[in-house]
Amino acid sequence: MSGITPFDVSQQKGIKFESTSLEYLKLYERIYSELKKRDAKALLYGSIGIFHRVGDNKEAVELLKLYRKSGPQDVNVLVPTKYRDVFKEILREQGWTPYYHLERLMGDIAGMFFYESFVLKAYYMDRVKFNHEFVINWNEEFSMNLTDLLLTKLQMHFPTDKDSADIGAILMKANLIDIKRVIEQVSTDEGFWKDATDNLSKVRSLVGRLEMDNVKTRDQLRQVIVTVTKLHGELMKVAPNRQFKEDDKYWLDF
Repeated sequence: MSGITPFDVSQQKGIKFESTSLEYLKLYERIYSELKKRDAKALLYGSIGIFHRVGDNKEAVELLKLYRKSGPQDVNVLVPTKYRDVFKEILREQGWTPYYHLERLMGDIAGMFFYESFVLKAYYMDRVKFNHEFVINWNEEFSMNLTDLLLTKLQMHFPTDKDSADIGAILMKANLIDIKRVIEQVSTDEGFWKDATDNLSKVRSLVGRLEMDNVKTRDQLRQVIVTVTKLHGELMKVAPNRQFKEDDKYWLDF
């Protein structure tokens, strides 16, 4: 046994991941519709963004639910800096309340907003600038595409099992991912390359353990392992050639 909670017990205590996710999507739809009327833009990402893209794949949704027994905790939105003010204005008009301390401290970079029991986290960036920096496709509508959603997970320094499961869910739709673009983005930065290859190894380990306990979804999980292994192999081919001194290696983790 892998020691991982099986897929079919993730709905204890009446928590419904899908229904909560759909409620978040309805709220965001109102925001997004108003943004379009004002020629503004924002893109959904995070767990709700992934759910939006993979929601028609039962096995992918089960992976999203695996480490979210309390359901999704918030919705994450990336907003171009030039649309920051109109985005905030729309939220106010639709009844969202800002977290005022965060707004005063760093409201030009990020914000947190509350509506009844729902939480929205917004980041105002023209490029993704979290652990690593990369360009996203702003021509998409409503949410980041699967390629960019994958990159947001691969760039993480210290992913949890939840993040590894998210990557697995995304890779259930590998046919919709631009693998060439993933390789191009990751290979431009030694740190990004290191995190991406490490994270793919963690995904392969997690999904491999899940495969042991989930006979009904074994074929789908096995295909994720194949995809992860292939992508990891392609990234190893573009491993940075730069040689670091021993003291330099310490700083690569920051």
